[in-house]
Amino acid sequence: MSGGVVVLRTDDARIARRAAAAAAAAGLETLIGAAVMLPAPALLAGLVAELELEGALEAIRTARAAAPDCTIVAFLSLPEPELWRQAEAAGADVVTTRGRVDRALADGLADRLSGRRRARRLRLAPLAEFAGRLGHVGRVDQSPVGAIALYHLGGRLHAVSDACPHAGASLCEGDLDGPVITCPRHGSQFQVTDGARLRGPADLDLRVFPVVIEAGVAFVELPA
Repeated sequence: MSGGVVVLRTDDARIARRAAAAAAAAGLETLIGAAVMLPAPALLAGLVAELELEGALEAIRTARAAAPDCTIVAFLSLPEPELWRQAEAAGADVVTTRGRVDRALADGLADRLSGRRRARRLRLAPLAEFAGRLGHVGRVDQSPVGAIALYHLGGRLHAVSDACPHAGASLCEGDLDGPVITCPRHGSQFQVTDGARLRGPADLDLRVFPVVIEAGVAFVELPA
């Protein structure tokens, strides 16, 4: 087991077979079972977790804490946005559907073994939910980079840090005029389409995060 182990916590034989093949292609062994225990942190190279199974979220949290660089892929049979978000918050690198598990695992293991780090994605909502809504359309309260504000302008979704870089006030509570948001605390202004600072006292731009659309669902990409 010198190359490491990928744990496949699933009772789906087809997914286990395909994920095991992806692990083998990376020179890794597998432990398979719906309730299989995680190996020692030094051996843990990856985890595939079927989210509908009991203990899946706890397994993700444990694996992420024990082996921060391991590849974690979680998957769902049916779209459940809240469970999807919980898996992301627990530390999954990728949350996906059954049909993409082996590809997501292969990509993550390739990045890990090569030293690359792939950007993480947070699921927002189906794009149709933003249709007809303009301006501020949402807020991601918790993410590895803090709160993220979402704006829908000019037919595009924009994601920027919700904390004013001057004193940390929530920009979602400020006034939005076209693409310009005014901080409710000290009046700094920023352009939400590109994060540009327009007026102080803040002296930094807002952090901007790419929004990608895949299969009709919007995701925000976080830095690796």
